[in-house]
Amino acid sequence: MSNDTSSQQARRDPATSYFSCKILERHVRLKAVLYIRQSTPHQLRENPESTARQYALQGRLRVLGWSEDEIIVIDEDLGISGRGKAEREGFRRLLQLVTEKQVGLVIGLEMSRLARNSKDWYNLFEVCAVFDTLIADEDGVFDPNDPNDRLVLGLKGIIAEMELHTMKVRLERGRLNKAKRGVMFFRAPVGYVLGETGLPALDPDVSARHVMRMFFDLFESLGSANGLFHHLVAHNIKLPFRDFSGRLNWRFPGSTTVGEILRNPLYAGAYGYARKTIYSKRTSTPGQPKYLPPEQWKVFIKDCHPAYITWEQYEKNKQRISDNRSCGGNGTGPTRGGSALLGGILLCGHCQWRMSASYAASGHATYDCARHLKKIGVKPCHTLIASKTIDTFVSEKVLEALSPAGVELSIRVVEDEVSRREQLETLHLHRVEQAAYAADLAERRYKEVDPGNRLVAATLEREWDDAMVELETAQRQLQQLRSNRATRLSDEERQQLFSSCADIAALWHQNATIQERKEILRLVLEGVELHVHGNSDRVSVVLHWAGGFESCHEIKRAVRRFDQMESYPQLLDRVLTLTLAGKTTQEVATVLATEGFHSPRTGRPITGRMVQKLFLIPECRRQLDDPRLEANHWTSGELAERLGIPETRLKQWVTRGWVNAIQRPRGRVWVIYADESELSRLQQLVRSQTGQGRRIPPENLRTPAPIPRPTQ
Repeated sequence: MSNDTSSQQARRDPATSYFSCKILERHVRLKAVLYIRQSTPHQLRENPESTARQYALQGRLRVLGWSEDEIIVIDEDLGISGRGKAEREGFRRLLQLVTEKQVGLVIGLEMSRLARNSKDWYNLFEVCAVFDTLIADEDGVFDPNDPNDRLVLGLKGIIAEMELHTMKVRLERGRLNKAKRGVMFFRAPVGYVLGETGLPALDPDVSARHVMRMFFDLFESLGSANGLFHHLVAHNIKLPFRDFSGRLNWRFPGSTTVGEILRNPLYAGAYGYARKTIYSKRTSTPGQPKYLPPEQWKVFIKDCHPAYITWEQYEKNKQRISDNRSCGGNGTGPTRGGSALLGGILLCGHCQWRMSASYAASGHATYDCARHLKKIGVKPCHTLIASKTIDTFVSEKVLEALSPAGVELSIRVVEDEVSRREQLETLHLHRVEQAAYAADLAERRYKEVDPGNRLVAATLEREWDDAMVELETAQRQLQQLRSNRATRLSDEERQQLFSSCADIAALWHQNATIQERKEILRLVLEGVELHVHGNSDRVSVVLHWAGGFESCHEIKRAVRRFDQMESYPQLLDRVLTLTLAGKTTQEVATVLATEGFHSPRTGRPITGRMVQKLFLIPECRRQLDDPRLEANHWTSGELAERLGIPETRLKQWVTRGWVNAIQRPRGRVWVIYADESELSRLQQLVRSQTGQGRRIPPENLRTPAPIPRPTQ
């Protein structure tokens, strides 16, 4: 019997448990692909029998007629879920081999090994149907082109997908049922330990509990998660982390960990399950969790576990974090660096957007409404003002209202600093106690060891030395803290402070730092609303005081151009009036400065250069270059044409004093007075300068008659 006949009989042998008459010679001439997959790395470790069964299918393929070198084993997807093909390199390779007409049969342990969702499964057997490729599993061989086999394959794909859904629902309901009792914890957060019952309890270490309470107190005073993180690092404050064995490790938290602690409701004694979502809405950024409000949690149980803070304090902390993250739109945000005092509480009166402070290279700050830069299609509000202008005005108004309460605020700041120092001192005392205990333990271990066992003794001696170094470091840090301790005010000192702080303005300008001024402003003011009138220098300011009171004020701001000033029409009128009256540029500037006109940018008095710039304005140029002349008043060009002489000669006469004239500041236009008698004198002067050559005219021709100046 030939080998082909043996292979055909083997494929028709019922003992193979395959209905193998569908395997034809054209299938055997191609390759056979064995696809192997396990869902997770955990299954690879804990369930190796499934992997072994899948590799054993190579023997079935050899029985069906494929040799060892004709079998392609694809096992790149071990440890990868079958829910999708995007991350499965092996599955994509399988489809490529089928479309290249290299495969006659695809085999897997079961259909769920090939795919767990209908999209990938139907895509696979449709491709196999197009390229006449068979599909096989432990139950038999299927031809995708056969209607009955297509029905079976479709049902198998649906069953595989439903199995995944069923397992997911079963596991999720089990977790949810446990969460509804408030007892589902994978591990305890920082500051907690899991007891024998699996429920969280406050850390038994006194120092650990003290640090966690100080953590929340610091956030309440600093008001920023990022500021709290930097404060912890700057003051060497570490948090009590416990590893899986329960050992206490003191280390600095990351900035993300600080935010997670502040958002965790367990620290307020509440239990929450499914507190955030990642792909719930289209507006959510993929991969970034979105924290949900408590009413949208799947499980929310208050007052069921030990707490470090109250629920009201927890909600206040969450609101503060939310305000800090939305500083550009609605939130005030924390106090930030820089000289601008109103950052976060200054609003644009046009759009109610929070104005941001920008700093130039010189260090001067400017408040600007940047809503048009962050929202497409929004017109700019032109709400721009120098921080010095509005900060000075608001500070003066606050000082007026703050005088009765100034001493109380100062005392509160001192007491907060004393309380913070006491918390730090308690922390350092605990560190000294821990270091002393570790040094004493190392000493006892060293003394109990046999001196002859030098290997062990040397190791214990080094541990003793290290423990003593830690103890000395902790004691030195405690001494440094005590040497810089803030003094608590007595009743007598408070009375002295009340009497010495009568002038709160002096304390504000001389003693208070910029950061302290910002904190005081936020205590007194809920917001400052700025409304610029028509992009002019006139600004309306509304102060929203704590308690709901509002006060409205008007101020002037620095602008870029003269035409933005509210007094611009009056300024132009005065410039034209003074110039047409014959005053020089510097004389005009002196009069304007005396009358209170100033530069739009700097607020300095008007100078001659500013007046010259005003002459360039079209309104001024039109009136100064082409003035309307009164009777008997001539321009130099018109009069020269009347006399029949060049204009340059007439201007020479003006320079010599033979003709009285007034020169306009723009275009060097000369305005000359000449009535009938003056015209007669000038005509005689012309005749005297012609004929035998130019000569000095007689006195009566060289002396012009007194002329009135033009009124315009």
